[in-house]
Amino acid sequence: MPFAQFPGNEKVKEILRLALRRKKLPRSLILVDSSGGGADRLAQILAQAVNCLQQQDDACGLCANCQAIEAGRFPDVLVVEPEKEIIRVEKIREVKRLAYLKPMIGRYRVFIIRQSEKMNEQAANTFLKVLEEPPASTLFILLTANPHLLLPTIRSRCQELHLAPLPREMLEKYLTQAGKDKNEARLLAYLVKGDIEEILKFDLQELRPKRENLWELVKSCLQEGPFSVRIKEYTSLGKHHRLLWLEALEIMASFWRDILLMKLRAPEELMINYDFREEIKRISSVVSI
Repeated sequence: MPFAQFPGNEKVKEILRLALRRKKLPRSLILVDSSGGGADRLAQILAQAVNCLQQQDDACGLCANCQAIEAGRFPDVLVVEPEKEIIRVEKIREVKRLAYLKPMIGRYRVFIIRQSEKMNEQAANTFLKVLEEPPASTLFILLTANPHLLLPTIRSRCQELHLAPLPREMLEKYLTQAGKDKNEARLLAYLVKGDIEEILKFDLQELRPKRENLWELVKSCLQEGPFSVRIKEYTSLGKHHRLLWLEALEIMASFWRDILLMKLRAPEELMINYDFREEIKRISSVVSI
């Protein structure tokens, strides 16, 4: 995927493209992503760009190398991630061993370290030694939401780039361009709050029963109340029916928003929960808020 197809974070993309164009890309980068700006995807694009057969400062997305990286089948791009919430020293020793070998196919051997802050002390110190004598033709990309948990000496040897969450409008556009219905795109963009990583694996069908339960709760609060009693009843339904509270409140807030919009006679296409529009219109016509 070319950088241009990655939505948002224009400044970060331009920094990377300029470094590639000038052949001054740092050997080690930290992509800080605390709100789903798409660091993992951006790391993959960068791995494609440094190994692309067609371009020097971007990924064409079409050559054999770009397609192999996209499919996770490129031997010179390796992903390291925690096991049981820890990246142990054995993994980093293997990274160190491979880092000093020449790339098998591409121009660069790329290591993408997910949740890099979860390296234990031994692993972090071993990795620091690699950064002190960085091997040629190797690129380290550390992904983290919590850079302050990395060793200061690791951070000082890496260029740190911070990704921002996508604005909702941009995320909607990205989804519609990817083939999503505009109403589904609006709902997804609201629920994931700019998190491009989450949106790629989000299953609205799986969420539907939860949304239906919460819609019933909203209706019962409006028609019967009081809210605290209804919430208590809902949470006592059993462990199987409990939602993460943040997700539940986000969904309920979206229903309240849609009801208010209908009370104000706003256009239906502004609804987030467009698939509930008939019920929302009916409720908004009979309740006072």
